[in-house]
Amino acid sequence: MTKLILVRHALTIDNQSKRLSGHIDSVVSEFGIKQIEKLTKYLDGIHIDKIYTTTSSRTKDTVRDVAKKKGIEIIEKETLKEISFGDFEGITFDDIKKNYPEEFNSMIEKGYEYRYPNGESLIDSFIRVSNEIKEIISMDKDKTILICSHGGTIRNIISYLISGSHKYHWNFKIDNASVSILEVEDGFAVIDSLNNTNFINN
Repeated sequence: MTKLILVRHALTIDNQSKRLSGHIDSVVSEFGIKQIEKLTKYLDGIHIDKIYTTTSSRTKDTVRDVAKKKGIEIIEKETLKEISFGDFEGITFDDIKKNYPEEFNSMIEKGYEYRYPNGESLIDSFIRVSNEIKEIISMDKDKTILICSHGGTIRNIISYLISGSHKYHWNFKIDNASVSILEVEDGFAVIDSLNNTNFINN
């Protein structure tokens, strides 16, 4: 059995201002730093064999102390990054609605298939993430793997593992600094916990 510990990065300044930050970098906020402290303490008692992050600083910053405490080298994966918002990186959905009404309407009409200008569609990101998680599960069979990534990426991973489809993507709420745990064996996945943030509020 392979255990996946899926951690969303701590709250960033862009998260607070509701700006789209997929492939651009975004700095962890002051509250995010407090989330990291509590997350590190929570994960201290959990066995972990390997740690993967994206190349984004917000994911590496979120689990750097965990990796240091456990003596595990972080493995960075470009393929686990958030969806690319292309030309709309760094702005809000309200900005898109106001300044690019045709694109906004297209976004609503096409849904999963909508591709951000010079970016990705949700289906594009689902395929990218699914291919990577298949590789990780194959390589790290019977290990406990922590993956610190992004909300969309984690929804893609869970959707892929429980259904093989992107269609359940928006059925999962994934908060900043949350922990979701799945156990995978022989092609079957069991959700042990989903979007756990109880340790942050304690």
